[in-house]
Amino acid sequence: MDTQKLRHLLAIVEHGTFSDAARAVHLTQPALSRSIRALEDELRAQLFDRGARRARLTVFGELVAERARRMRLEETQLRRDLELLRGGQEGALAIGMAPAPAALLLKPFLIHMAQAHPRVKVRAEMGATSALLQLLRNESIDAIVGDAYVLRAADDVEMELLGELPAGLVCRAGHPVLQNPGMDEIRRYPLATTTLSTAMTRQMAELWGQGIEPDKLFTLHCNDLDLLRGVTLATDTLLFGVLSITRKERASGAMAEVPLPADPRRCGRYGMARMAARTLSPALDTAYAFTRTHWRELSEHDQEPG
Repeated sequence: MDTQKLRHLLAIVEHGTFSDAARAVHLTQPALSRSIRALEDELRAQLFDRGARRARLTVFGELVAERARRMRLEETQLRRDLELLRGGQEGALAIGMAPAPAALLLKPFLIHMAQAHPRVKVRAEMGATSALLQLLRNESIDAIVGDAYVLRAADDVEMELLGELPAGLVCRAGHPVLQNPGMDEIRRYPLATTTLSTAMTRQMAELWGQGIEPDKLFTLHCNDLDLLRGVTLATDTLLFGVLSITRKERASGAMAEVPLPADPRRCGRYGMARMAARTLSPALDTAYAFTRTHWRELSEHDQEPG
């Protein structure tokens, strides 16, 4: 159905006569009459009573005019929504984050979106990168901030590498291990972490030595880092992960880093990924820009002395 003809019908209804409507839509009156005749032929219904001084809708015309008004309103709203979407003011975003990125990024990102883009609907999923990858492939989420080792192995995603973050072992203030921080002493205590890449788990197993199996290295696995911080503060459990996660606790003196033998490989490597060849929506572009900036600040802070 030609929406232009529907606009002509509404012009007649709103201006009352064919002649006034013709002037409003910049047509001759015969041309406007032909447009309405064509619409009536298409709908197989008479829309106006002929012969009346002012244009009067038939019962069919009233129905068509009512629907035409709705369509015009929807068209106006669609154009407005497209403009808002192009400007990043509207839309929806579903993002998945592995535990460490979630602990470092999610709260400031949600605050940023609520303040700068309050009309964008945001949904966040947290979990292991491998599980998030399945959600990405199922189109349940739009992007992942997760373990670069896992993302790099997926040939159907497009990954942007983020800066490395040093990893290490932390404990509560006053922990006995701080008096004698050797590997023999460290091995005596429970060890907690989130889901780690195979490479990182293998490196930790090498450090532990004594032929320990990588999957038996950690006492406590949990993807909720707030919970793990709480356990570490309340017990003798040692927490392994990127050091940025416990920066505030260490700065306040509530936690301390446990010295380990130097190893340049001991760092978190993360990336942001979406399905290959997927166009960035304005909302997703905002997420990428925020993540790059915030992650750069984290990386630079971790490289500062002290």
